[in-house]
Amino acid sequence: NWSPRTSAVDPMRSAYYNDLCSKFLMENCILKMEYAESRVIVLSHKGLTALYHEEQLLLVTHMNLSTNQLRALPRTLAMLRCLEVIEADDNVIESLEGLSHLPKLEEVSLRNNRIHRVSDLQPLASCPRLSILNLKGNPVCDSPNVQSELALLLPHVPDIIT
Repeated sequence: NWSPRTSAVDPMRSAYYNDLCSKFLMENCILKMEYAESRVIVLSHKGLTALYHEEQLLLVTHMNLSTNQLRALPRTLAMLRCLEVIEADDNVIESLEGLSHLPKLEEVSLRNNRIHRVSDLQPLASCPRLSILNLKGNPVCDSPNVQSELALLLPHVPDIIT
């Protein structure tokens, strides 16, 4: 990995270098997925700080973003209309803006992130097929009345794990 060396030489641009590394890693994974003619992309354990080239993932049905350094699921993920399952465990995610209006999304796993409020989950209310939501290990799970608030926000989701 070249990023730690360049960050040591130029610490003021370390975030830029990390994002650039994320871009190259995603390009490589997308090429591998296309070569295998797969609709599943595994981007776990890559140290990603940002997502790129979502326009090349339009037919993806399963996405694994676990164990990275992602702070948000960006709005551009909303273009993945075929997405059925997304795993984004063990990141530092606070924002789910990109998980809105996904008509086929059935399962979302967000274990061990930084989701603090039930209202942060609002984008998921627009996903009609969502049936499983795993929130274990998020600060929101420690809130009083979290189950009743989640039931009000996401009445169509039968299996919410806190």
